[in-house]
Amino acid sequence: MQLSFLLKKDVLDIIKNGESSKVEFKEEKFHPESLAGEIVSFANFEGGYVLIGVDDNGNITGCQRRDIEEFIINICRQNIRPPITPIIERIIVHDKTILLLTIPKGETAYATNKGLYYIRAGSTKQIPDQYELLRLFQKKNIIQLDETPVLKASIDSLNISRVDKYLQRLELSPIDEANLKQELINLSILCHYDEQHYPTLAGFLTFARQPQQYFPSYGIRCGAYHGTDLTSEIIRETDLIGTFDELIEDAVSFCKLTIPQKKELENDIQYKVNYLYPILALREAIVNAVCHRDYTIVGSSIRIFVFSDRIEIRSPGGLANTLSIENMFYRQYLRNQMIASFLSGFSYMERRGKGLMKMKKLCSNCNIDCHFYVPNDNNEFVVIMRSDKMVERCEI
Repeated sequence: MQLSFLLKKDVLDIIKNGESSKVEFKEEKFHPESLAGEIVSFANFEGGYVLIGVDDNGNITGCQRRDIEEFIINICRQNIRPPITPIIERIIVHDKTILLLTIPKGETAYATNKGLYYIRAGSTKQIPDQYELLRLFQKKNIIQLDETPVLKASIDSLNISRVDKYLQRLELSPIDEANLKQELINLSILCHYDEQHYPTLAGFLTFARQPQQYFPSYGIRCGAYHGTDLTSEIIRETDLIGTFDELIEDAVSFCKLTIPQKKELENDIQYKVNYLYPILALREAIVNAVCHRDYTIVGSSIRIFVFSDRIEIRSPGGLANTLSIENMFYRQYLRNQMIASFLSGFSYMERRGKGLMKMKKLCSNCNIDCHFYVPNDNNEFVVIMRSDKMVERCEI
């Protein structure tokens, strides 16, 4: 985050707008732990600004302390782990000195020297709960969530015949029952934790007998409607459950049942079905949602909406790490590396990470607009395929 001339010039407007998820006010007399917590919360979020010399009501009180900058730097180096070096600017407003601290978005997870993590929630800093902290660590690439153990499950939760079918696709030998646990560990389907063996999250969601038994929101919710929004007359609604391959195939089947189609007699022998939306592009979008969703977000499912003018595929969790809508076609970052590996083994995705580009090309060939959207809270990734001309048909 860079400090701009516009920000300096409009500092009064910033003060007038009050504190927010990006702005914090502090008077000159503050406790080091308080400032450290605010800086940590910004660094663990999207970055932000701390204005020293402004009270909570937006009144400019100014700074008199001569060593204030040195004091702040010492806090950033001694009270924060790892240390942070903010940009510090002195700004004179109404003959009073304000210090403007620019806190960049961190590349790792930050904590105070007392081991306290903070995140930004509105205009306040908050201690994250278990899932929020787990999500923070995953976003910063500190842990791979899909390789962590599912402590409620056991090796008996796994369908070994499904594992054998996976190995057969890879042209590998079936599981050796005599070395079952070690072979599953080698495949990252099982892991050793606290002197016990547990399925990894990726292994459980790919090979378990009933994945939604412990993770009911890790399914896909589907809905098709006659109109252009959720208040329209319902055509069909269903909640899909199962392993990754079952979810993908059932979701594709739902789309085939509900999107506009046209049957044409081919060579006077058999009918061929032409769909308005390219099925291969829909499959890519569904695979992308399953692979890259944020599995630290519990209570939210992947959602597929089929409207009269478009299809929306919504996946919990925004873009990972440093990805953006603008650069995601040119960079590759896997939030769930083991899940991606299993899906690749099932031939659902390529390792090169070209799914989004392939999706857009397939849609373009069928005169379908395909674009991607991430809300401001970065809690969802949305694929939208839209057709304004419903009379057109596209072959699969």
